[in-house]
Amino acid sequence: MSESPLGFAVVVDDEPLICGIIAEILEAEGWVVTQAGDALSAITAVKSTSATLVIADIDLGMGPTGIDVVQRARAENPSIGVVFITNLTDPRITGKGWDTIPRDASYIIKTEISSTSALRAAVTEALDARTATTRPLAAETATQSLSNTQVGVLKLVSEGLTNDEIATARATTVRAVERLLSRMMVAANIAPGPSARVQLARLYWDELNGR
Repeated sequence: MSESPLGFAVVVDDEPLICGIIAEILEAEGWVVTQAGDALSAITAVKSTSATLVIADIDLGMGPTGIDVVQRARAENPSIGVVFITNLTDPRITGKGWDTIPRDASYIIKTEISSTSALRAAVTEALDARTATTRPLAAETATQSLSNTQVGVLKLVSEGLTNDEIATARATTVRAVERLLSRMMVAANIAPGPSARVQLARLYWDELNGR
């Protein structure tokens, strides 16, 4: 590590191996790195270290997401650099909207984590708003044609809720849910039938896992 560090960085991912790989690369570049395995630990680390960079997995498992971490970090330091680790092509799958993603954030997909050059480029972009790319996630996604309401219902389907339960959860009628599901199947190119609900659930989980 250089005598004068580049700054303090917080890396948050619920997979320790990924955290370790990123930390090792950043430390070799001259950063002082704090690793976190969950959102609360990351938020605490951002405050205690006065971090100027946060690298966060969008999906942190149960509980708050990496997006939540970044929102809290930006509340503390509006200029903090943000890099998202993700395989997601649509952040709405996590229950968050596009408006929750900082427009000056950069991204690195999980398959590129061990690439020093890819990580360096993502960090450089995150720290220089002049070169930041607005929402550079994949343009074509399986859920792209779905509305925010439909994505929310898709999540409930993936959790195994019945139409009655979805109607109750969303304070609507069963008939309205049925119509919504029919439109979703058309949008996702899923044929009606006994397996349609399973295919909708699989669509959600495939998107969540970046498949």
